[in-house]
Amino acid sequence: MRHLSVPSEQTQVWLQRCRANGWLAQTGVVVVGEHHRGLPLTDDAPAEGDACWEGFPHVEVEPRNRGPTHWTEHLPEHLQSLPESTWPSSYEIMGDILILKLEEKAEPHAQAIAEAMLAQIPPLRLVCADDGVMGDFRVRDLTPIHSRDGSTTTKTRVKENDQVVDVDPGEVYYSARLAHQRKKTHDEVRAFRQRLNRPVVVADPYAGVGPSFVLLLKDTDLLQGYLAGDLNPKAVDLMRQNIARWSRKIDTEFTPATVLCKDARTWKDEPELRGKADVVLVNLPHDSFEHLPDLFPLFVPHGEGLLRGWAIIERTTIDTRVEQLERLVRAAGGTPKETRVSEIKDFSTTRIKVVFQTLIAWE
Repeated sequence: MRHLSVPSEQTQVWLQRCRANGWLAQTGVVVVGEHHRGLPLTDDAPAEGDACWEGFPHVEVEPRNRGPTHWTEHLPEHLQSLPESTWPSSYEIMGDILILKLEEKAEPHAQAIAEAMLAQIPPLRLVCADDGVMGDFRVRDLTPIHSRDGSTTTKTRVKENDQVVDVDPGEVYYSARLAHQRKKTHDEVRAFRQRLNRPVVVADPYAGVGPSFVLLLKDTDLLQGYLAGDLNPKAVDLMRQNIARWSRKIDTEFTPATVLCKDARTWKDEPELRGKADVVLVNLPHDSFEHLPDLFPLFVPHGEGLLRGWAIIERTTIDTRVEQLERLVRAAGGTPKETRVSEIKDFSTTRIKVVFQTLIAWE
């Protein structure tokens, strides 16, 4: 196939020129020598000697065959004619696992779908069907469909803020979508540390596998110590692994440095936990406001504290939530300041997810 050979640095200029004149063929640009690129030309493009080419030569190069651009192109031929609506329109990749929801019409073709997705995305190891949330720990009910190497474990590793995080979506809750909120939490804790002019102790009783500590731990001189926990023992096992690995890279002795599997509402009964935190994070969206009275005793009982959390609420109640939060703080003996409750996203047609935060002055 005829290609126009141009210097690499002029590729974009000539691409635009050929495209504007209808001379660019529908195949990819190829490498021609070390410093030149070959632009595929249509049969209607002017001959090589035409002045429009400004002396650049034409070369014959075999065009690159384009591979499949979508996983459905890997489906068996007898399935290619089925309506596009048959196939899953979205999926989530977590580490080397792909998770998708299968509608009833797609279920008979689950094996073919999984094999096609593995063919299209080489780094994947396992494709699982998401059958919804189950149990007290609200973890996904995952059914392995097909594995590249025969392994069906849902334990995997993801990257968040340049750190490796051990997760297991079939046993514990983890959402990569919340990484942005975790970055904002780090920024708020950093600002609070500057306000106090000293490192702080952060308590996160709903820490899951510990992703809230990815940035908090690596930020030099931010933390004095941490109290991290969860009620799901499998999450706590992974959290211990994660925090231990992240801490090995840090030349800091954290005090306290506590990871435990314990109901957050009972932390206040333990002397080593009560009255130790400058910052308390509350990520139990369905019950956050209800748990707050049991969490206030975790704060250092003098000076200022920072409360930050997330909740799922009825949209119509958002205007009352600042007042509710401040009322709860006062009932615990504190004075709220700079209280805010802000919508993050829709949760359903009538409910929204919000982030709430307040500074607390303790008497």
